Amino acid sequence: MARDHVEFVQSQVLPFSKGLYGGARPELDMRILSIDNEAGDASTMLKWPAEWSRTEPEHLDCDEEFLVLEGSIEINGNLYRKHDYAHLPQGYLRTSQSSEKGAVTLSFFSSEPHSIQSDLAGNGFDPKRLVEHIETITHEAMTDVGEKFDTPDWDPTGTFHKSLYEDPYTGERTWMIGMAPHWSTNLCEVHPVVEEEFSILGDLCFPLGNFRDGAYFWRPPGIQHGPFASWGGSLHIVRCKGGPFATEWVEGDPPDWYPEYNPVLPPQYEKHVKAGVNYDREPNY
Repeated sequence: MARDHVEFVQSQVLPFSKGLYGGARPELDMRILSIDNEAGDASTMLKWPAEWSRTEPEHLDCDEEFLVLEGSIEINGNLYRKHDYAHLPQGYLRTSQSSEKGAVTLSFFSSEPHSIQSDLAGNGFDPKRLVEHIETITHEAMTDVGEKFDTPDWDPTGTFHKSLYEDPYTGERTWMIGMAPHWSTNLCEVHPVVEEEFSILGDLCFPLGNFRDGAYFWRPPGIQHGPFASWGGSLHIVRCKGGPFATEWVEGDPPDWYPEYNPVLPPQYEKHVKAGVNYDREPNY
Protein backbone atom coordinates (compact mmCIF):
# COMPACT_ATOMS: atom_id res chain seq x y z
CA MET A 1 0.00 0.00 0.00
CA ALA A 2 1.44 3.35 -1.05
CA ARG A 3 0.91 6.49 0.96
CA ASP A 4 -2.23 8.55 0.46
CA HIS A 5 -2.10 11.59 -1.78
CA VAL A 6 -1.93 14.54 0.64
CA GLU A 7 -1.96 17.93 -1.12
CA PHE A 8 -1.87 19.88 0.96
CA VAL A 9 -2.39 20.20 4.71
CA GLN A 10 -1.19 22.87 7.12
CA SER A 11 0.64 20.69 9.62
CA GLN A 12 -0.50 22.94 12.49
CA VAL A 13 -4.00 21.40 12.35
CA LEU A 14 -2.73 17.81 12.84
CA PRO A 15 -2.56 16.50 16.41
CA PHE A 16 0.55 15.42 18.31
CA SER A 17 0.64 12.07 20.09
CA LYS A 18 3.02 10.82 22.77
CA GLY A 19 6.00 8.77 21.64
CA LEU A 20 7.56 7.87 18.32
CA TYR A 21 5.66 5.20 16.39
CA GLY A 22 7.51 1.91 16.84
CA GLY A 23 8.25 2.87 20.47
CA ALA A 24 11.85 4.05 20.03
CA ARG A 25 11.47 7.43 21.80
CA PRO A 26 8.51 7.45 24.21
CA GLU A 27 9.58 10.82 25.69
CA LEU A 28 8.94 12.74 22.45
CA ASP A 29 5.73 14.12 20.96
CA MET A 30 5.04 13.13 17.36
CA ARG A 31 2.86 14.50 14.58
CA ILE A 32 2.46 12.20 11.57
CA LEU A 33 2.38 14.08 8.27
CA SER A 34 2.04 10.95 6.13
CA ILE A 35 2.70 7.25 6.55
CA ASP A 36 2.62 3.96 4.68
CA ASN A 37 0.88 1.74 7.22
CA GLU A 38 2.15 -1.44 5.55
CA ALA A 39 5.77 -0.57 4.69
CA GLY A 40 6.15 1.62 7.80
CA ASP A 41 7.97 4.58 6.21
CA ALA A 42 6.69 7.92 7.47
CA SER A 43 7.19 11.67 7.51
CA THR A 44 6.79 13.23 10.95
CA MET A 45 7.33 16.28 13.12
CA LEU A 46 8.94 15.58 16.49
CA LYS A 47 8.98 17.73 19.64
CA TRP A 48 12.04 17.05 21.79
CA PRO A 49 11.65 18.13 25.43
CA ALA A 50 14.19 20.31 27.20
CA GLU A 51 16.89 18.42 29.06
CA TRP A 52 16.21 15.25 27.04
CA SER A 53 19.15 12.86 26.73
CA ARG A 54 19.98 9.32 25.76
CA THR A 55 23.34 8.18 27.12
CA GLU A 56 23.27 4.49 26.22
CA PRO A 57 24.70 3.77 22.75
CA GLU A 58 22.12 2.68 20.20
CA HIS A 59 21.26 2.51 16.54
CA LEU A 60 17.96 2.46 14.67
CA ASP A 61 16.97 -0.31 12.27
CA CYS A 62 15.95 2.25 9.62
CA ASP A 63 17.16 5.47 8.01
CA GLU A 64 16.44 8.69 9.90
CA GLU A 65 16.61 11.95 7.96
CA PHE A 66 15.84 15.24 9.68
CA LEU A 67 15.83 19.03 9.49
CA VAL A 68 15.75 21.11 12.68
CA LEU A 69 12.89 23.63 12.60
CA GLU A 70 13.30 25.09 16.10
CA GLY A 71 15.77 24.70 18.96
CA SER A 72 18.69 22.28 18.81
CA ILE A 73 19.67 18.65 19.33
CA GLU A 74 23.05 16.98 19.79
CA ILE A 75 24.07 13.61 18.35
CA ASN A 76 27.61 12.22 18.67
CA GLY A 77 28.97 15.66 19.51
CA ASN A 78 27.35 17.32 16.49
CA LEU A 79 25.12 20.24 17.48
CA TYR A 80 22.19 20.57 15.07
CA ARG A 81 20.63 24.01 15.24
CA LYS A 82 17.86 25.76 13.30
CA HIS A 83 17.71 24.49 9.69
CA ASP A 84 20.59 22.04 10.16
CA TYR A 85 20.20 18.73 8.34
CA ALA A 86 21.32 15.10 8.57
CA HIS A 87 20.71 11.78 6.82
CA LEU A 88 21.62 9.00 9.26
CA PRO A 89 21.30 5.61 7.55
CA GLN A 90 20.12 2.37 9.11
CA GLY A 91 22.56 1.13 11.75
CA TYR A 92 24.26 4.50 12.37
CA LEU A 93 25.73 4.28 15.88
CA ARG A 94 24.68 7.02 18.31
CA THR A 95 26.91 7.23 21.38
CA SER A 96 25.32 10.39 22.77
CA GLN A 97 22.05 12.23 22.11
CA SER A 98 20.57 15.22 23.91
CA SER A 99 18.59 18.44 23.66
CA GLU A 100 19.35 21.12 26.22
CA LYS A 101 16.43 23.48 25.54
CA GLY A 102 14.22 21.29 23.39
CA ALA A 103 13.67 21.20 19.64
CA VAL A 104 11.21 20.61 16.82
CA THR A 105 12.41 18.52 13.89
CA LEU A 106 10.99 17.46 10.58
CA SER A 107 11.96 13.76 10.67
CA PHE A 108 11.65 11.10 7.96
CA PHE A 109 11.94 7.35 8.63
CA SER A 110 12.44 4.67 5.96
CA SER A 111 10.49 2.09 8.01
CA GLU A 112 9.01 1.79 11.50
CA PRO A 113 11.89 2.82 13.79
CA HIS A 114 13.12 0.52 16.56
CA SER A 115 15.98 1.28 18.93
CA ILE A 116 18.68 -1.38 19.26
CA GLN A 117 20.98 -1.03 22.26
CA SER A 118 24.54 -1.68 21.09
CA ASP A 119 27.98 -0.11 21.10
CA LEU A 120 28.50 -1.23 17.50
CA ALA A 121 27.03 0.05 14.24
CA GLY A 122 24.16 -2.09 13.02
CA ASN A 123 24.31 -4.66 10.26
CA GLY A 124 23.67 -2.96 6.95
CA PHE A 125 25.16 0.40 7.94
CA ASP A 126 26.47 1.97 4.74
CA PRO A 127 28.70 5.05 5.15
CA LYS A 128 28.10 5.95 1.48
CA ARG A 129 24.55 6.90 2.51
CA LEU A 130 25.62 9.02 5.49
CA VAL A 131 25.30 12.80 5.57
CA GLU A 132 26.24 13.50 9.15
CA HIS A 133 25.72 17.26 9.40
CA ILE A 134 24.92 20.15 7.05
CA GLU A 135 24.54 23.72 8.25
CA THR A 136 22.17 24.79 5.50
CA ILE A 137 22.56 28.55 6.03
CA THR A 138 26.20 28.27 4.89
CA HIS A 139 25.68 25.38 2.46
CA GLU A 140 26.44 26.38 -1.13
CA ALA A 141 23.58 26.63 -3.63
CA MET A 142 23.73 24.59 -6.82
CA THR A 143 24.73 26.32 -10.05
CA ASP A 144 23.89 23.32 -12.30
CA VAL A 145 20.27 22.74 -11.32
CA GLY A 146 19.11 21.58 -14.74
CA GLU A 147 21.88 19.01 -15.02
CA LYS A 148 21.46 17.71 -11.47
CA PHE A 149 17.71 17.31 -11.86
CA ASP A 150 17.78 15.87 -15.41
CA THR A 151 15.90 18.94 -16.64
CA PRO A 152 18.22 20.81 -19.02
CA ASP A 153 15.61 23.48 -19.86
CA TRP A 154 15.06 24.44 -16.20
CA ASP A 155 15.14 28.21 -15.73
CA PRO A 156 16.17 28.82 -12.10
CA THR A 157 15.72 32.61 -12.27
CA GLY A 158 14.31 33.89 -8.98
CA THR A 159 15.00 30.63 -7.13
CA PHE A 160 17.87 28.85 -5.41
CA HIS A 161 18.47 25.16 -4.73
CA LYS A 162 20.70 23.49 -2.12
CA SER A 163 21.39 19.77 -2.49
CA LEU A 164 21.29 17.96 0.86
CA TYR A 165 21.28 14.26 -0.03
CA GLU A 166 21.47 12.00 -3.08
CA ASP A 167 21.14 8.26 -2.60
CA PRO A 168 24.10 6.61 -4.38
CA TYR A 169 22.01 3.59 -5.37
CA THR A 170 18.49 4.84 -6.15
CA GLY A 171 19.14 8.46 -7.17
CA GLU A 172 16.49 9.69 -4.72
CA ARG A 173 17.17 13.24 -3.55
CA THR A 174 16.54 15.74 -0.78
CA TRP A 175 17.10 19.46 -1.34
CA MET A 176 16.04 22.94 -0.28
CA ILE A 177 14.42 25.39 -2.66
CA GLY A 178 13.88 29.09 -2.13
CA MET A 179 11.68 31.45 -4.16
CA ALA A 180 12.15 35.23 -4.18
CA PRO A 181 9.36 37.68 -3.27
CA HIS A 182 6.98 38.29 -6.20
CA TRP A 183 8.42 35.31 -8.09
CA SER A 184 5.97 33.62 -10.47
CA THR A 185 5.84 31.25 -13.41
CA ASN A 186 3.20 30.20 -15.95
CA LEU A 187 4.75 26.74 -16.23
CA CYS A 188 3.26 23.59 -14.73
CA GLU A 189 5.30 20.50 -13.80
CA VAL A 190 4.97 16.72 -14.01
CA HIS A 191 7.44 14.35 -12.31
CA PRO A 192 7.97 10.60 -12.83
CA VAL A 193 8.50 10.06 -9.07
CA VAL A 194 6.86 10.98 -5.77
CA GLU A 195 7.48 14.59 -4.74
CA GLU A 196 7.22 15.46 -1.05
CA GLU A 197 7.47 19.01 0.24
CA PHE A 198 7.30 20.99 3.48
CA SER A 199 7.14 24.78 3.75
CA ILE A 200 9.66 26.07 6.28
CA LEU A 201 8.90 29.76 5.71
CA GLY A 202 6.88 31.96 3.38
CA ASP A 203 4.02 31.45 0.94
CA LEU A 204 3.49 29.80 -2.45
CA CYS A 205 0.25 30.22 -4.40
CA PHE A 206 -0.87 27.43 -6.72
CA PRO A 207 -4.30 26.12 -7.79
CA LEU A 208 -4.94 24.16 -4.57
CA GLY A 209 -4.35 27.14 -2.27
CA ASN A 210 -1.64 29.23 -0.63
CA PHE A 211 1.06 26.93 0.74
CA ARG A 212 2.17 28.74 3.92
CA ASP A 213 4.65 28.06 6.76
CA GLY A 214 4.14 24.48 7.99
CA ALA A 215 2.28 23.27 4.88
CA TYR A 216 2.99 19.74 3.65
CA PHE A 217 2.24 17.53 0.67
CA TRP A 218 2.97 14.00 -0.55
CA ARG A 219 2.24 13.88 -4.29
CA PRO A 220 2.27 10.61 -6.30
CA PRO A 221 4.04 10.48 -9.70
CA GLY A 222 2.52 11.86 -12.88
CA ILE A 223 0.27 14.58 -11.41
CA GLN A 224 0.47 17.96 -13.14
CA HIS A 225 0.84 20.89 -10.73
CA GLY A 226 1.25 24.63 -11.13
CA PRO A 227 1.48 27.45 -12.13
CA PHE A 228 3.02 29.16 -9.09
CA ALA A 229 3.51 32.56 -7.48
CA SER A 230 4.87 33.89 -4.18
CA TRP A 231 4.01 37.16 -2.44
CA GLY A 232 6.81 37.25 0.10
CA GLY A 233 9.11 34.46 -1.02
CA SER A 234 9.42 31.01 0.49
CA LEU A 235 11.81 28.33 1.71
CA HIS A 236 10.94 24.63 1.34
CA ILE A 237 12.54 21.23 1.85
CA VAL A 238 11.78 18.74 -0.94
CA ARG A 239 12.28 15.01 -1.34
CA CYS A 240 11.76 12.73 -4.32
CA LYS A 241 11.06 9.04 -3.75
CA GLY A 242 11.03 6.18 -6.25
CA GLY A 243 14.05 7.10 -8.35
CA PRO A 244 15.85 10.12 -9.80
CA PHE A 245 14.01 13.42 -10.14
CA ALA A 246 13.06 14.85 -13.52
CA THR A 247 10.52 17.41 -14.75
CA GLU A 248 8.27 17.69 -17.79
CA TRP A 249 7.16 21.30 -18.31
CA VAL A 250 3.62 22.17 -19.43
CA GLU A 251 2.68 25.72 -20.44
CA GLY A 252 -0.20 26.96 -18.28
CA ASP A 253 -2.25 30.05 -17.60
CA PRO A 254 -0.90 32.92 -15.49
CA PRO A 255 -0.85 32.01 -11.79
CA ASP A 256 -3.70 32.83 -9.43
CA TRP A 257 -2.35 35.11 -6.72
CA TYR A 258 -5.56 34.66 -4.65
CA PRO A 259 -6.29 30.91 -4.73
CA GLU A 260 -8.98 29.31 -2.58
CA TYR A 261 -7.92 26.37 -0.42
CA ASN A 262 -9.09 23.28 -2.33
CA PRO A 263 -6.95 20.37 -1.12
CA VAL A 264 -6.76 16.70 -2.05
CA LEU A 265 -6.96 14.92 1.31
CA PRO A 266 -7.92 11.51 2.70
CA PRO A 267 -10.76 11.52 5.28
CA GLN A 268 -8.49 11.38 8.34
CA TYR A 269 -6.97 14.73 7.29
CA GLU A 270 -10.25 16.37 6.30
CA LYS A 271 -11.69 16.06 9.81
CA HIS A 272 -8.69 17.90 11.32
CA VAL A 273 -8.82 20.61 8.65
CA LYS A 274 -12.52 21.23 9.34
CA ALA A 275 -11.97 21.36 13.09
CA GLY A 276 -8.75 23.37 13.02
CA VAL A 277 -7.80 27.03 12.89
CA ASN A 278 -7.69 28.64 9.44
CA TYR A 279 -4.01 29.08 8.58
CA ASP A 280 -4.74 30.44 5.09
CA ARG A 281 -4.77 34.04 6.21
CA GLU A 282 -2.93 37.32 5.84
CA PRO A 283 -0.52 38.55 8.52
CA ASN A 284 -2.15 40.43 11.39
CA TYR A 285 -0.75 43.90 10.78
